Amino acid sequence: MSNPYTGTVASALRRCQLILQSPEPEAEQGNPLSPEALYESALCQGALLQLWRAYRAFLAEQGHQLQLGFGPGGEPETAHSLAQLVTARGKFSAEINELVSLAENPDSWFQGLEAAWRALWCPAGGAGQSAADPSGVQSLIPVRQLDTRAPEALNRASLGKWFRALNELIQRQRAHGQEW
Repeated sequence: MSNPYTGTVASALRRCQLILQSPEPEAEQGNPLSPEALYESALCQGALLQLWRAYRAFLAEQGHQLQLGFGPGGEPETAHSLAQLVTARGKFSAEINELVSLAENPDSWFQGLEAAWRALWCPAGGAGQSAADPSGVQSLIPVRQLDTRAPEALNRASLGKWFRALNELIQRQRAHGQEW
């Protein structure tokens, strides 16, 4: 049975690799608004997008492998949601349990990747850190989510580390799946 997500994972990882291999521009020291610095920032954000795309497609690949029966657009967004779907179908997967453990471990490389992804979409400090309460009333006391990790600086070194870790995880889990 052919898995429609395998190609998406491979494509996103290859794109990330190509972005990270592109030559670094010589930026002016201390000027974050120089064209070179903006170009480098755009490249790093593009690499992060491809890494996150590969991760999400890998979650869907794992779900498809277990024949969980979600349709296009209904793919799991997190390892936790995938694990819940596995449990609801009465199945078990050590690979998915590993993905959940990785997402829960505050010292894992995945925590850095996820924090960077959230910071990309919520530059003010991450998801759920608004100065307004649910009723829309503005608070004078800033709210800080203490159980979430502060994002690392988005640079080629951290992106390269995440790329290698995700690529290794995917290759290892695929090889383990082939053994069975």
